[in-house]
Amino acid sequence: MSFDDQIVYEDDDMLVLNKQAGVVVNRAQSVRDETIQDWIEEYLQGVDHSPALWSSLIPDDFTGEYGSPEEVFAERSGIAHRLDKDTSGALIIAKNPGSLIALLRQFHDRQIKKTYTALAHGVLPLTEELFSAPIARLPGKTGKFGIVATGRPSETVFRAIKHFSISRPEWPEFYGEFSLVEAKPRTGRTHQIRIHLAYLSHPIVSDMLYVGRKHLRIDKQWCPRQFLHASEIAFIHPRTRKEVVVRTDLAGDLKQVLQTLA
Repeated sequence: MSFDDQIVYEDDDMLVLNKQAGVVVNRAQSVRDETIQDWIEEYLQGVDHSPALWSSLIPDDFTGEYGSPEEVFAERSGIAHRLDKDTSGALIIAKNPGSLIALLRQFHDRQIKKTYTALAHGVLPLTEELFSAPIARLPGKTGKFGIVATGRPSETVFRAIKHFSISRPEWPEFYGEFSLVEAKPRTGRTHQIRIHLAYLSHPIVSDMLYVGRKHLRIDKQWCPRQFLHASEIAFIHPRTRKEVVVRTDLAGDLKQVLQTLA
């Protein structure tokens, strides 16, 4: 499988994909299909990774605690972060060890700004609201996380872009209010946006883990997968030191979902 046509930004140091839903980013024993990691390793074959080309990009205080730049790059295949399998949108991949270390530092220091588009149940405010709650893995629930007092601090800013109020004969009375939401995570916890919205009683439409069975059964009739898209990412380019803002078009399947609500 080739993901070349999903590249929305590229230069000598990095690229940004508009990742499709249903594609796994990192290899794992449980994953049989080709991953983004498989593809990028083949895509970067033959690229000159001589230290002279990227050593200047390494932050001065880099310690090598987790290995040399080359070791970190080999382990991650240049992938600077991840998106859930069923989340589409912007994914940054470094093309050399220097740019990867620089990008990882920006993620660690919360300098990279990410914006997601989600469709959530209920009516959220049109003004920006900051929600803060700690997140941790839930015991006994494989793959599921939640709000836990001893979890890691997590912050997300939410703002409704548009409200929908839909009434259909086959829908129950509790169903039919939706908000198109702009979500800006200030931290990067697993499932953060999904968990925060669900805790606020505004779960993402068709979120199989967090929306609840009653809603999910109806959601799946008109929205094939969780409505979450990484619509924008902004970072400081390691070489030019200028801000780069990359926006990705809403995935086609999610556009069709919005058309059904129009």
